[in-house]
Formats: sequence, structure tokens, C-alpha cells
Amino acid sequence: MGNATKISVIVPCYNQAQYLSQALESVYAQSYSNWECVIVNDGGSDNSAAVANEWVAKDSRFLYLEKENGGLASARSFGIAHSDGAYIFPLDGDDFVEAHYFSEAAAILDNNPDVEIVHCKVMQFGAVEGELKLDDYSFEKLLQRNSIIACSFFRRASYEKTNGYCTGMKILEDWDLWISILANGGKVHKIDQFYYHYRKHSQGSLINTFATDRERYEKHVDIIYKNHLDTYLQYWGNPILARRETLEKEAFHKKTTSSLLYKTYKFPKILIKWLQGKR
Repeated sequence: MGNATKISVIVPCYNQAQYLSQALESVYAQSYSNWECVIVNDGGSDNSAAVANEWVAKDSRFLYLEKENGGLASARSFGIAHSDGAYIFPLDGDDFVEAHYFSEAAAILDNNPDVEIVHCKVMQFGAVEGELKLDDYSFEKLLQRNSIIACSFFRRASYEKTNGYCTGMKILEDWDLWISILANGGKVHKIDQFYYHYRKHSQGSLINTFATDRERYEKHVDIIYKNHLDTYLQYWGNPILARRETLEKEAFHKKTTSSLLYKTYKFPKILIKWLQGKR
């Protein structure tokens, strides 16, 4: 592994001491040895420092840092700034990975210079169990909704060509970054293995909070749109014209379906369906 490409694992944590050792153990157990693991305590008040420092004492590849609370995007950015690996892998402090994930992801990035992001199938555990299913990737789909998990491998060189994580965002910061990295091309490779285990909390997580707060969620989607306005215009054109076209189609549909000819055409089918339901 002497010539292996170095991986920087970034582990933000905020009052997650009870889960942190499992995450760090999964890094320590990797079959791939050329990694560093930067643990970032994002202003938490629990005993995460004690847990993290046990691993620092055990293996010099672990580094523990502290900062004022700023959110996940801020913590990841801070960790990346204090790392130097050519490949970056964010790992949430309450999740864990399988032992061969790093070696397989690094091989894909080493041998495929056109691949920008590597991720895998995800298994949920905790309050919800089972596969976390995401859409197959295409850039056009990515502009509509995220289809790549937050904890995916990417190249430092590509990251440095962007503005990095948008630290003003509390969720969806990964989606924003993926658009930045992939806007000018590049492939996404999904490993067909359950190498990532995502802890699903019953309550209290940011994802759960935003899932029930539609207004705040939509504000973050709006940030993404504004951050990548040129890209959205390139793919979807002027939103004023698009909205006008939608309204014209809706008006045409309303006019057509309200016509006597249309109702005459539909009535027999509606009657037959009603009679069948009476049987």
C-alpha cells in the first residue's frame, strides 16, 4: 500500500459520543491502509473528545479537532481544510462502513479519471431498517433531487475547483456540492454492495426536522437554485417562459376537457366503469 492514494476521512460529530466509536472502528478496520481520519467536534458538550482521543492514542492516523458550532457543512469544510488526502470521504459520526469500501472506491478513482464521485448501496439501521433507495444518477435528475448520499468519495482536486460546501445551509449541503462538482461533466460510480450503514433516528435529527417543515426545506432548495442559476438556465431555460408554457398547456387542457365533444366521448366509458362497479 506504499504507493496507494491517500484518503482523508472527515468525521463531523455533535453530541454523538455514544455512536462515535462504532464509526471510528469501521475506519480502523479498513483493508486499505493509506488513510487519515479527521474527527471534528462541532461545538458539542458531551464526551466526544474522550472517545475520539482514545482512537488518536491508538493510531496516529486519527486527528481530533474542535470548533465552535456551525453545522454539518461548516464542520466538513473545517475537516477538509485540515487534511491532505487526494480523495475525500465524509463519514457521519453515527454511521459506519464495511471493511473493503475504501479499497474498492480508491481503485475505481485511481483507474477511472473521468469518475468524480463514488458511492454505494446504503443499508439503514436503527429506527428504520432496510435499503435506502435512491434514483439512478443522471445530471438532469440531480438538478431535480439528490440521488447521491452525503457520505460519498470525491476528489480533492475537483472539490478545490468549487466553492466547497455552502456553510449557510443546514441540510442539502451535499446536494449543492454534487451539482458544483458535476456541472462540467464527469461520471458517478455506484458500487453494487451495501458498504454504507446509515443510522436512522426516530427523532431529533436535522433530516427528520426538515421533513416536517416544508417551508424551511423549500428555502434550502431555493438556495441551491440560486447557487447554480447558470446551470439551471442552461438545462431548463428561462423559468418565465417555462411557466408561461405550463399555463398555456393547463388552459388548453381545461378548454378541451370542458368541451361537449370530449364529454360525449368520455361519458360511455364512465358509464361502463360505473356499471361494472355495481356488479
